[in-house]
Amino acid sequence: MSNLDQYNRRPSEADSNTGRRSVPVTTRVAMLFGGFLVQFGAAFFTFGMIFWWVFGAQSDVTSWYQFSGELQRTEGTVVSCTDTGISEGGSDSSPGTPIYRIDYEYLSPKEMRLSGTCYATGMNLVSGAPVAIEYVPDDPATSRIPDTRKNVIGFWGIFVGLFPAIGLAFLFVGLRSNARSMRVLKIGKQARGRLISKEPTNTRINKQTVYKLTFEYEDENGDTHSISTKTHLTAMLEDEETERLLYDPMHPSEGVLIDNLPGKPAISAQGDVLGVGVSASFGRLLLPVGGFMAHAGVGLIFYVL
Repeated sequence: MSNLDQYNRRPSEADSNTGRRSVPVTTRVAMLFGGFLVQFGAAFFTFGMIFWWVFGAQSDVTSWYQFSGELQRTEGTVVSCTDTGISEGGSDSSPGTPIYRIDYEYLSPKEMRLSGTCYATGMNLVSGAPVAIEYVPDDPATSRIPDTRKNVIGFWGIFVGLFPAIGLAFLFVGLRSNARSMRVLKIGKQARGRLISKEPTNTRINKQTVYKLTFEYEDENGDTHSISTKTHLTAMLEDEETERLLYDPMHPSEGVLIDNLPGKPAISAQGDVLGVGVSASFGRLLLPVGGFMAHAGVGLIFYVL
C-alpha cells in the first residue's frame, strides 16, 4: 500500500463522540465571511448603497400609479419655491438644470384648504403666483402641479438599486458557498488529491484568469472520486504533488481543498483546526457587518426619524 493510500485510509480525526471536528469561533467567523465573493459582494453593496441614498431613495416611485387615472383640476397658489441643490444634465462647462421644490396650497371640492409639495426640473415659480393643481377625485389630498413629480428624482432613480442588489447577490452566493465549506470542514475526512484537470473559465479577477481545477483522490474504502474548485490563485494548489483535501464521507463528490478554504484556516497534520487570529478573523466583518449596520443607521434616519 502506498503512503498516499495509507494517508487516505487512516482513522478519522473528527471527535469520536460526535463525528464532528471542533472549529474555533475565530475560524468560523474567518471562514464564513472570508473569500472573494463575500468581501467583493459586501464592498459592492456598501458603495452601491451610497448611490441609493443619493438617487434611489429620492426617486418618485408613486406618481405612476397615484396619478394614473382621471384627474380633476383646480387653481392653487405657490407658497414657496426653493432650489434643492440638485440638477439634471450639465457637464464640466455647464451646471445643469436645477431641480426645484414647490410648496403650494389649494381648496378641495368641500372648500377645505389643502397643501402639497412637488418637484420639477427648471420650474422656478414665484411665491404667491397662481398655479394649476391636479388631484385624485377620490382623494383630493393627493395632488401635484401638472408636469411635476412627487420626489426630487424621477422614476429612473430607482434603477441605481441594481448596484446594491448585485452586491447582495454576490454576498449571498459567497456565504452559501462558505457555509458548505464549513460543513465539510466539520465532518470531512482528510485525503490527498492529484490534480488531473486545469481548465480556464471566462471569469477574470484582478486581471487574472479564474481556472477550474479538478482533483482525484481515494476515500478510506479505496474508491476513487474527484472534486473541483475554481480560483485565480492556482499556485497555492499546484505547489505540491498532491494537495490536502477534506471530503464528505456520505457524499464523496463534495469536498474542499484545504489550501483554498475561505478565511485560510490552518489545519494540523492530525486534522485539528487551529484558531485564526482575532484581528484577522473579525477584520473580515468590517465590510459585511459594518457596511450593513452603517446603512441601516442611514435608513433609520432617512425613513423613520
